[in-house]
Amino acid sequence: MIYAVHHLLTLPAALAAMLVMSRSRRAWRAPRTSLVIWQAIGASLVLSGIGTAVALGLAPYRLGVVPALVAFAGDAARGDLPAALTPVHLLLTACGLAVAGWLALALLRSARAVAALRRRQRTLLALIARPHPDQRDALVVEHPAVTAYCLPGRRSAIVVSTGSLDLLTGLEFQAVLAHERAHARERHDLVLLPFAALHRALPASRRVRDMLDAVALLVEMRADDRAARDSDRLTLATALRRFHTCEHLPAPPGTLAATGHNTRRDLDARIARLTTPPRTSRPARVLLLLIALTVTSTPLSLFLLPM
Repeated sequence: MIYAVHHLLTLPAALAAMLVMSRSRRAWRAPRTSLVIWQAIGASLVLSGIGTAVALGLAPYRLGVVPALVAFAGDAARGDLPAALTPVHLLLTACGLAVAGWLALALLRSARAVAALRRRQRTLLALIARPHPDQRDALVVEHPAVTAYCLPGRRSAIVVSTGSLDLLTGLEFQAVLAHERAHARERHDLVLLPFAALHRALPASRRVRDMLDAVALLVEMRADDRAARDSDRLTLATALRRFHTCEHLPAPPGTLAATGHNTRRDLDARIARLTTPPRTSRPARVLLLLIALTVTSTPLSLFLLPM
């Protein structure tokens, strides 16, 4: 029972952290650190939710979730379940395992759907795009509207329209390329995947949608910061302003666009952040990372502790 109580306490703590992170603009000061915190929150929500049901169901074993599951599987195989395991215990265990399987299936389906979209996108680009004469990793599509996006994966590519090339100056184009390369190098698509899968599993949850939107915005801000190492922040901000004021094509599903998949308000926030960069001290970042590690390790340890 003590494990179930710990999971029950961790779950509202993770929910509270989710609400704070969703509403706080302080997270924008250090996007990479904030992304780690979001991953910790997501992991804690899933582990605590599943752990509560399974820990209550296997409470008679007085073990952590994983050791109790191993013992339960052995007893079930021998047909010798403890007398203390009532039908209610078995129902709770089944519910916890069903939720775990449901979420795992949602993750698998999301990954397969995104992979299929990218395969189709690569096939289409092979027919309509041409290599950029100076940038080996960039493909050019003939279209007057502006667009620039990263097609991530092991063979990543950056796609720009002729409208974007006509709109941007040379330095602004380089800044946009640096932003997209940051997406590809840091595999931001993999950062977004678990949150997209959770949204797929719980499409009606506004909180899950808010969490996905917050992570998507932080991913764009992180790419902005990475691009600022190779290019001037104001140059990238000017390029985003140009995209902001012009008609731009939405990026295909499964890709990461320079303008993001966020609202215009989020794009305004990115531009303002680039023109007046926030500062976060190293001790503050270390403290946030320690909090994230604690948030994740608490429910995880309750899964693994043998006694």
